Amino acid sequence: MITITSCRFRTHGESLKDHEITSSKALVWDNGQVELEVGLPEFLTPALVDDALKALQEGTSKTFVHQQEDWELEYYVEVYPPPLHLIVAGAGHVAKPVVQIAKMLGFFVTVICDRPQYANEEQFPLADEVICKEYMDYFSNPTRSAKKYILLVTRGHQFDVMILRELMSKSASYIGMIGSRRRISGVFSQLKAERPEESFDHIFAPVGLDIGAQTPEEIAVSIMAEILKVKNEKSGVSLREKVGHFIVKADE
Repeated sequence: MITITSCRFRTHGESLKDHEITSSKALVWDNGQVELEVGLPEFLTPALVDDALKALQEGTSKTFVHQQEDWELEYYVEVYPPPLHLIVAGAGHVAKPVVQIAKMLGFFVTVICDRPQYANEEQFPLADEVICKEYMDYFSNPTRSAKKYILLVTRGHQFDVMILRELMSKSASYIGMIGSRRRISGVFSQLKAERPEESFDHIFAPVGLDIGAQTPEEIAVSIMAEILKVKNEKSGVSLREKVGHFIVKADE
């Protein structure tokens, strides 16, 4: 979504007196829909929408000025990108603290599970979406999220295999899969037999950073820390190792 403020329109034609129209706010959605508090001439709207959508694609707020022979349009575009989308496949004991931390970090969180006793709002009151559906039914349809982060914490490797089959042909900013070394080896071995040309280097498994996590809450911290590492394109090493200690000796 984009908010357009300080929108000024001046005409300088011989038959029109110079005038200014100021709109306190206009909204442009990613589908091109426009909502204006103060109307502008219809022939100006396409230029406004085109530049606003460019700003949204770049993720940068900026001022635009359009000039032609007899008119000038100036407006400031403030971009509000959609929140990052975390999709948690599985509704077990690790999923709950993951959802809690992800919401604290500003993610839009979807929980998907095929078991109604787990996939419900009572179990996940903080989630934005709780979907009770077969995994294949959900992941076979592309989500609208531009930047989605997918976490597999299902109850069995057979579900991981089914989901990963679907995800191989779809884009995602992050795919992480929880599991023991044996479980992960089994999943990758099965997929490799089906798709020998496929690379699985982009899948984070075992999931999370190595912080010695044991409890569900600690595992959730390590998972979300890894997601932030990927999102921010950072190393994940301790800042002490990167920056070091700055010790200033007092003058004797």
